[in-house]
Amino acid sequence: MFRTHCIECHGADTQEAGIRLDNLAFPSPQLDNAHVWSRVVNAIERGEMPPDYQDQPSAEEKKQLIGQIVQTVSSSVQRPISLRRMNRQEYENTIHDLLGIDEPLVDLLPEDGSVQGFDKGADGLSFSSVLMEEYLKAANVAFDAAIRRIKPLPPETRRAELMQIKENIDSVDKKKGGVIEVDGSLVKFTPGWPPARIDSAHPIEDGIYRCRVAIWPHEPNNRTISVALYVGALFGPDTQDFVGVFDAAGTPEKPRIVEFTRRMKAGDTIHIVPRVWPEHVSWRDKHEQRPGVGIAWVETYGPIDQDFPSESTVRLFGDAESIFMKEEWPVWMRHRKNVKNHIVESTQPKEDLERVLRDFIPRAFRRPVSEAEMQPFIDLAVNRLESGRTFEQAVRTGITAILCAPQFLLINREPAVDDYAIASRMSYFLWSTMPDQELLDLAAAGKLRDPAVRSAQVERMIADPKIENFVNDFTGQWLDLRDIEFNTPDKKLYPEYDPLLLEAMLGETRHFFEHVLREDKSVMNFVDSDWTYLNQRLADHYGLPPVEGHESFQRVQLPDDSIRGGVLTQASVLKVTANGTTTSPVIRGVWVLDNLLGRPSPPPPPGVPAVEPDIRGATTIREQLDKHRSIAACASCHKRIDPPGFALEEFDAIGGHRDFYRSIGEGEKIPGNKSFRKGPDVDSASEMPDGRDFAGFIEFRQRLLEDEPVVARAIAEKLLVYATGRRIGLAQREAVDQIVATTDANDHGLKSMIHAVVESELFLTP
Repeated sequence: MFRTHCIECHGADTQEAGIRLDNLAFPSPQLDNAHVWSRVVNAIERGEMPPDYQDQPSAEEKKQLIGQIVQTVSSSVQRPISLRRMNRQEYENTIHDLLGIDEPLVDLLPEDGSVQGFDKGADGLSFSSVLMEEYLKAANVAFDAAIRRIKPLPPETRRAELMQIKENIDSVDKKKGGVIEVDGSLVKFTPGWPPARIDSAHPIEDGIYRCRVAIWPHEPNNRTISVALYVGALFGPDTQDFVGVFDAAGTPEKPRIVEFTRRMKAGDTIHIVPRVWPEHVSWRDKHEQRPGVGIAWVETYGPIDQDFPSESTVRLFGDAESIFMKEEWPVWMRHRKNVKNHIVESTQPKEDLERVLRDFIPRAFRRPVSEAEMQPFIDLAVNRLESGRTFEQAVRTGITAILCAPQFLLINREPAVDDYAIASRMSYFLWSTMPDQELLDLAAAGKLRDPAVRSAQVERMIADPKIENFVNDFTGQWLDLRDIEFNTPDKKLYPEYDPLLLEAMLGETRHFFEHVLREDKSVMNFVDSDWTYLNQRLADHYGLPPVEGHESFQRVQLPDDSIRGGVLTQASVLKVTANGTTTSPVIRGVWVLDNLLGRPSPPPPPGVPAVEPDIRGATTIREQLDKHRSIAACASCHKRIDPPGFALEEFDAIGGHRDFYRSIGEGEKIPGNKSFRKGPDVDSASEMPDGRDFAGFIEFRQRLLEDEPVVARAIAEKLLVYATGRRIGLAQREAVDQIVATTDANDHGLKSMIHAVVESELFLTP
């Protein structure tokens, strides 16, 4: 086959794209070149090679050749390992479930490396002495969070009438940020300074609080009037906990009451941030009163978690009569006298110490543990006790050592995959945390080897609220949604962008993915669908019929003539594949090749400059890429990259559909628009590498639908990487194809695909 069709361009005399086939050996332990064979298979499979001007092999000949290559590479390459440590999000989730706490831990650990797009692979999750030190610090923070030191006050309501607070009165008197008083409410118009002060409602002790915020719209004038609520410190760099975005409604006399429950620290405030859309611009919108948010009052009630010892303390230490809270050192508190911190003590410290650790170790290691394996941790803690440390200090030593142990940190570490390993694999796949009691009970009974039992558990786990971990984490990495705030769109080019739109972008994609998952809809919905999830802000952005409210998303049937449908038209994906100012067919083309077609493009040759779009509108990106493709080293890859990139040029950097580029320099003036000018027209036509052409995005999307097997295989590969932590390449092609074939009868439903992944040999073997 090679002699007949390939050697002329890939032989001793000529090596197009740097590929030589007349002496290309198969992979071996000494030769890691499976990626080269993968490029060969991809080129043959998608019809790029041989070139269309040469004699073409038949479809059967291609199929046989690809099968031979895959079979030979598979037998030549060792199966990639699945042994890995937890990533930092899994670590936090596991600690939370293990200890019953909700202390943030992710930011205490360094960022994890990514392999094939996910932070689930062994190659990206290395160990180091520095990392172990950070794990020890995080374990100590978690241990402290499990112990409530001070007996809580009885719950009480703390209320702030905003216009009875000195700072707010001063802001109105001095017209800071334009704030005004209306009917006893503070009215804010922008998210900026000054903050709405609610000092008299601040919690005076740490705990869980039920919060109420009274808001109403001031002069809405058919605009969206809402507030974003956050919980955190009033000043300083502390990370704020996002509560949600809420529509303002009602009147000053009967405002809307927004209620939520959050853990708050002493002195924390509720940040009440107005969001008005479209944004009111005073020099432009003089025909109407300025819209804003009226804030009447705020209440906090709590702490409502009154247990002392706390539930997390009891979970860790047990409820034996010998365990008690002992007053230790005094603590100064402005609002309470004679308060003392408590430590956990025992009347029989050595016995309780061993009991606590023997109970904790199997839960932490997610399986039964032998006496010999437990003993080093017990000896370490007992030694600390006998050297004069307190009971609690000795327990801390044992617990933090366990939380830094390989048996806790590592996943898929067992040389033989038993039921407990299957329980952990399923749990970290779908919940990103440790197995729950039902999974562990099934493992103890030896039932997880039964495919029917595993299938029932997959159904249960997808129906469980913890599936949100999978939805957010998988979309965050597969679709790059984690990077959605990496840049802020240029205010002159995209004045309609605001934080409301950002939240709506994320909401659409997450709701869309979750619906495909729960309803077992075809993964081809990610390419095209006649429905999506919208709120008011996003429907306006897309130019679609109105949707009531923006804080809740609704499944919407798209009009027949709508270009929307599938993830490629969703503003979240279109934003993360742009730089906030311009769009690049190269970036978006590479994204489509990797994320939807499973055919990542190699990095550009060294020394070749990147193509930067001209935001002043003098030249088009297509003109620049035509010059770029004249470089021989670039042409072969850009033949694949550019077509999907050109198709997506119909969408701007914030997901709006466009006919022309926006320009801040040259270009035609747009009546009534002082922000940007009309740049060159968008040209989204191109030709697929196999010769199929398209006139624009809609026809390009149809070309993707014609490639259903390729798209299904790509998503199956992504799920396998995420679920197993293994590198997935040409040698694993048969396993991937088996998943695709298994789900063919269900139109490649996403839930069906997850079932097939859990039944895959790659999931169930070491």
